[in-house]
Amino acid sequence: MTASRSKKRPDRGEGLSLANIEDVTREIRTIPVQLSYEISHLFSEGLYQSPQKAIEELVSNGYDAAASSVHIVLPPSEGGELSPLWVIDDGSGMDADGFSQLWRVANSKKTLIDATTVLRAPIGQFGIGKLASYVLAWRLTHISRYDGTSRFTSMDFRRLDDRHQFDQHRPFDLQLRELSENQAQELLREVQERDPAAWERMFGTKRSSTWTAAALSDFKDLYSKLSIGRLGWVLSTGLPLHSDFTVWLNGEQLQSSKESMKEIASFAIGGPDDEDAEKLGLTTTVSGVLITGIDGEITGRATIHEKKLTEGKSDNYGRSNGFFIRVRDRVINLEDPLFGLPALNHAAWSRFHMELNAEGLRALLLSSREGVRESDAVRTLRQYMQAVFNSCRRAYDEWLEKEKTGIDIQSLLGEHPSAFVTDPFMEGIRRALDAEDESYYVALPNTGEKSADAWLQDFETKISEDPFDQILYERTGVHDRVVRYVPDTRTLIINIQHPFIEKLLETGKTRAAATLFGSAELMVDLLMQEHGFSRSAIIDLLVDRDRILRLVAGDEPSTAAEVLRLLESSKVNETALERAVGMAFRVLGFEYERRGGFVPGADGVLYARLGRGQESLSDYKVVYDSKQSNSGAVAAAKINLDSLNDFRVQENADYGFFLAVDYENQLQPDGKLNRLVSDATAQGRKFTMLRADDLRRLVELHYTHGVTLTRLRGLFEDAHTTPEVIQWIDDLTHELTQQEPQVPLFVLLDGLEEAKNDEMAKPNVYSVRAVNPDLKRFTPERLTAALRAVETIIGNRWIEVESGGDVTLHNTASQIVAEVERNLRELLGVNAMKRSPVQ
Repeated sequence: MTASRSKKRPDRGEGLSLANIEDVTREIRTIPVQLSYEISHLFSEGLYQSPQKAIEELVSNGYDAAASSVHIVLPPSEGGELSPLWVIDDGSGMDADGFSQLWRVANSKKTLIDATTVLRAPIGQFGIGKLASYVLAWRLTHISRYDGTSRFTSMDFRRLDDRHQFDQHRPFDLQLRELSENQAQELLREVQERDPAAWERMFGTKRSSTWTAAALSDFKDLYSKLSIGRLGWVLSTGLPLHSDFTVWLNGEQLQSSKESMKEIASFAIGGPDDEDAEKLGLTTTVSGVLITGIDGEITGRATIHEKKLTEGKSDNYGRSNGFFIRVRDRVINLEDPLFGLPALNHAAWSRFHMELNAEGLRALLLSSREGVRESDAVRTLRQYMQAVFNSCRRAYDEWLEKEKTGIDIQSLLGEHPSAFVTDPFMEGIRRALDAEDESYYVALPNTGEKSADAWLQDFETKISEDPFDQILYERTGVHDRVVRYVPDTRTLIINIQHPFIEKLLETGKTRAAATLFGSAELMVDLLMQEHGFSRSAIIDLLVDRDRILRLVAGDEPSTAAEVLRLLESSKVNETALERAVGMAFRVLGFEYERRGGFVPGADGVLYARLGRGQESLSDYKVVYDSKQSNSGAVAAAKINLDSLNDFRVQENADYGFFLAVDYENQLQPDGKLNRLVSDATAQGRKFTMLRADDLRRLVELHYTHGVTLTRLRGLFEDAHTTPEVIQWIDDLTHELTQQEPQVPLFVLLDGLEEAKNDEMAKPNVYSVRAVNPDLKRFTPERLTAALRAVETIIGNRWIEVESGGDVTLHNTASQIVAEVERNLRELLGVNAMKRSPVQ
């Protein structure tokens, strides 16, 4: 070919730039480029939607050229016209044939490279990566040094637009030109200041004999969306950064995005412990998994972390969680973290990271290298990936439960607890077996077919390793004790309904304090047994201690005297009314959840859990709003029925009621408030207007007769205005005192006392009723309600009634009946036997 010369002196390089370099250099070859507008548009704008990915393609070319380092030098953001963006690598460089190969689109020799003869397998496969530059800039220039000679080509993509309306099958020419050393340095002069290490690699004393510099210039609009932060993340996440390949961005070396974060669990792909592969019937090797249709092993590791990988500044640039599928060490699914799977559990997903190396997917890659073609093999791979994720999720759930518990008991006691811990356990359990009765916190062991000695020997072996196999948080009842230890399963059950535990859980972020307190309480019981305290002394002390715990928690025991005293005080003290409401409804058998305060919504929520043996219907839920007035009676204007209805709907409750000392014109059927309530009832919105006196009467009825939750449902269902409420309670009083037979409480208690002799079961209302004809006249709910009334009259140091009907008698039936009679006589000032459920 004929060499051309310019009038300027090419060797001096004065004022050289990418815009005029072709005017002062010698053409050494013409490279035919078979490229159309549609091809460039398809393989760039259609496949590369982000500016970061375009630059990543240029970096990948350096990796494929066996470079040890790649330097990206971005143009300064300030000033006028942007200078070029440089991507410089110290790889193998290109001679004239190499430049010709560079511009052979979709015909890359990289796929023909024998991986056994090179240090690393190439990332590129299709030879179209350089077209990604088309989305960012109109001009792409390559300068490369090879065999002591610097050569360059400069592609002006506008030429494709010019050819859009013409013959696109005819190639157009791209000139390969030669640069002198001075000209090369002049073109890259700005790199010397902005990235001295890159300059040193090209022109310094320890220069590389081969290198390539790609320059983007004449930028398009998409360049304005380039984020240096996200670019750093894409490069550090998507490319294989390791000791023999480093990437530098504006003079700073990028570190691998694999952060050093504390792991909950880690699962290796393959090997003898890969249960997920085994369940799917996949073949495993020592280091990987084999899937039919994907050549070679699939290797990698999945981890679940304590902290979210999606938090922090780096998340603004790109993801750290999800699946990272690598082919030739390059991530092929940066923009698709799920790799085609449906959405997974969010909490675990945000902490999940899986690196998966699958060289065999190379044959299934799409041309963008950003996804794979669908096939049975890919679908099997996804099934396996989801199975591994599910294993990580289970590990996360177990860790989360420990976090909620707040303490690892194994860590607390050590891997092998000392005799100071195990000796009290053994003594306490042994004494329970000898007495054939439980202690206050320790349940009676069930030895099954084993002898007591054999069972104790087995138990000692287990607790010497770990006294607690599990810790459960359960709703065992407002009046139930703080904890219960079940020796059979070494389970510590903490009662989340106990007021003291409720207080600990409300004031802490985790269950740590409640766990520590519960385990300490158990040790108090066991240590007292080891020191020789009698069972009755232990129970008396711990019952009194339970009362103190409730007082400290601000929840005084719901005894008859205290509840009725607060209801009487509520007429002059609004604080007393607030406290009395919760206590009174707990006495009536409801579960009570206080709301209000500074939180908008109902003042409280009541749950009626009927359980088995209910008389009719099912569980129900009630919300309420208490009202106070300085003038004594609450005006109709202060009763907002719509607001209470909103609370009811929000809580998904069945009923709602207002509670006040008195309401204005409350006894007048045509009074404003009663009319409003009647109108609301006609519209299907059921509200009840309760007064403190009404609630007091209900509590007294419960103490003397045992009012069931099913019976109380009729109050909210049928009574709405104040006159209706008064009439409903009058009718209930007449029915209980004149018409309905009284529960033979002594017979019931005597039957429960006799049931204590059954070593295989705990005394229970249902079982006692089943064998006694006198008790079969009453529903189990009615019998349980009568026992709950007794519990709230004399306290749970005498008797404890659980929601499932189990009953614990701390005294004999005759002693309990005598104590009920004494309390009612003092409380109500009448002959207790005539007004109580005792027969």
